[in-house]
Amino acid sequence: KALFLLDRTTAIGSVINKYLTGAEELEDHAIHLLFSANRWEQVPKMLRLLNSGVNLIVDRYAYSGVAFSYAKKGLNFSWCKQSDVGLPKPDLVLFLDLPPEAMAKRSGFGDEVYEKEDFQNEVKKVYGLLREDNWKVKNKTFFIFYFSLF
Repeated sequence: KALFLLDRTTAIGSVINKYLTGAEELEDHAIHLLFSANRWEQVPKMLRLLNSGVNLIVDRYAYSGVAFSYAKKGLNFSWCKQSDVGLPKPDLVLFLDLPPEAMAKRSGFGDEVYEKEDFQNEVKKVYGLLREDNWKVKNKTFFIFYFSLF
């Protein structure tokens, strides 16, 4: 089952959406904690699915929150990781290493506050700091993801 962990339908997600679309400004610590809280809102659902034998494919997870917050240069790296301590740990992280200049060509790129090529380059560097043994990196500008579980 696919889960998209920016749930803009919750009360917290609604505030995040306003921030991302530029309708509301928030202090960097505050928005970081809101992104984390939005992930924590999904934990009961995730655990229920996992405990019933369902495999999850999660789009963006705790690593994303750390990467985007730390890339702003105003927050402490260790602090950025703390709010997600205790979230279910992924068995595998598939990191699609898309060059920011290729990202910039995607339809709708630039509509949200983090969608700036220079900032995306900084985020990519932080992902390099976060990489663990369970990460698989795909260096592609085009990647077909087909997943089948029986």
